[in-house]
Amino acid sequence: METLEGFTAFYARGWRRGVIEPQRMLRDTRGDLIGVQAAKIVRIVPWTPQKARMREHLERLAIAHGYIGGWLDYRDYQLTRVGQSYQYDVPVGKRGILAQFAGKRVRLVCIYSGQFRRWVRVGAVG
Repeated sequence: METLEGFTAFYARGWRRGVIEPQRMLRDTRGDLIGVQAAKIVRIVPWTPQKARMREHLERLAIAHGYIGGWLDYRDYQLTRVGQSYQYDVPVGKRGILAQFAGKRVRLVCIYSGQFRRWVRVGAVG
């Protein structure tokens, strides 16, 4: 299966209602400030002070644009690295952090990474 830019593999821990299937993930358009900033962060491979500053800027941008945040399991949302992002058409009836975006297209972007959970910002696009 072809992966999206910045993704090297897809992870799963069994089907659950919150899981986003890889075939439903849409390539991020990078057509706005948040998309551009996320793309810049992904291209910097080693962790550097510059990347840390860029991450903080991305977090401030996401808050300013009304994105909500939450700690999510990378195996359910497929986000493993800071700066990874994709778009997703949220189906009606979706539960959890995405419920309030039912029927809309959203961007999910990874801001912080831990061992199993990632701080992810989610906001409507378009």
